[in-house]
Amino acid sequence: MNLANTVLYPGDTVGVIGSSANAAMLVTTARKMGLRVGAYGADETSEALQLADFKAVGTAKDRDKLQHFAESCAAIVYDSDRVSTDVVKFLAQFTRIPQGSDMLEIMQDRLLERAFFEQLNVNIAPYATIINLDDVYQSVNSIGYPCVLKPIQKEWSHGRELVIKTQTDIAKAAGLLDWGTYILESQIAYDREFSILVARDAEGNQQSFPITEVHSVDDRPQRVWVPTEVDDAVASEIHRIASEVAKNVSYVGVFEVSFYLTASGAIYVKKIVPAPSETGYVFAAAGTIDEFAEHMRAIAGLPLATPQLLTPAVTVNFTVKQLTAIRTQWQIKPNWDFTFYHLRKQADEDVMGHVTVQGPTVKTLLDQLDDTAIWATSTPDELTDQD
Repeated sequence: MNLANTVLYPGDTVGVIGSSANAAMLVTTARKMGLRVGAYGADETSEALQLADFKAVGTAKDRDKLQHFAESCAAIVYDSDRVSTDVVKFLAQFTRIPQGSDMLEIMQDRLLERAFFEQLNVNIAPYATIINLDDVYQSVNSIGYPCVLKPIQKEWSHGRELVIKTQTDIAKAAGLLDWGTYILESQIAYDREFSILVARDAEGNQQSFPITEVHSVDDRPQRVWVPTEVDDAVASEIHRIASEVAKNVSYVGVFEVSFYLTASGAIYVKKIVPAPSETGYVFAAAGTIDEFAEHMRAIAGLPLATPQLLTPAVTVNFTVKQLTAIRTQWQIKPNWDFTFYHLRKQADEDVMGHVTVQGPTVKTLLDQLDDTAIWATSTPDELTDQD
């Protein structure tokens, strides 16, 4: 299937695959646009399937169900970078998938991802390909400590990554390497983390959202705020790299590029997410258009909107364990907007939603969040005064 810019009109059917919070937001956005929406997933109680006009319950291996679902839709969107590329390629035989599978395939494989970054000539963390334990001992000399051992395929990462801080840690890698090829990557000592969302249409036109600043916990965005104080040269380089990515991919929709900034001012690309991202949730309150509406405009073949900032805002996620404290704030905070994901079977540490806070300055909002002490164990060390 090619990525021809076929317009979707109200009443046309679009399919959504995936089970993250994004899937439900895509369903809601598409229905608001007047589209008829189908959702495919293994759990019929998931929020996306419950909200859709029709649902198809099946796994990634149910080829007959996948084909029938694809043939019921004028186009299909996927919700995250964790969707199987095999499924996307299969569906693309029967309907349009504007996001395609190329960018998804590259970003799910750490070696392909790094080859793509090197092709763009951008800074990435030093790394080496690891087949056996001897490779680790040899490579660590050039990469240095601390470094992290990661499987090539990102889907295998859970429980199979190893942070190596000293030579004695290397022996722990022996069992992990039985799973297949790994990379050993330097851990960048960074001061700040930034993200930018870019929308790309079928003709290659681009629109970027304002740069956000991110505070991550366990490599997952916990707080995101906009606007952020960022040096003009740094902002210019972030925009340049994001634009280069958009020029070199076959993809339609919104994607994220995230960056590390070191104390010396060096910019490293952290990752690319070929789908709407958590870091973009803040624009539902802060911008003239949110990432899901812009994503669906691209998918539907509509002209891209120009995202503009309306107000300073901070988005922070909360877990099941924090719900009692969140309930207290529910009663007393007029500038807090609560979003619940309605995900099933959640443990105490699982993210169950996010709060978006609006106000006169980012510093005021971060101080307000800190004063509640809900997120006290993971507050950023330094926060500058930001307008």
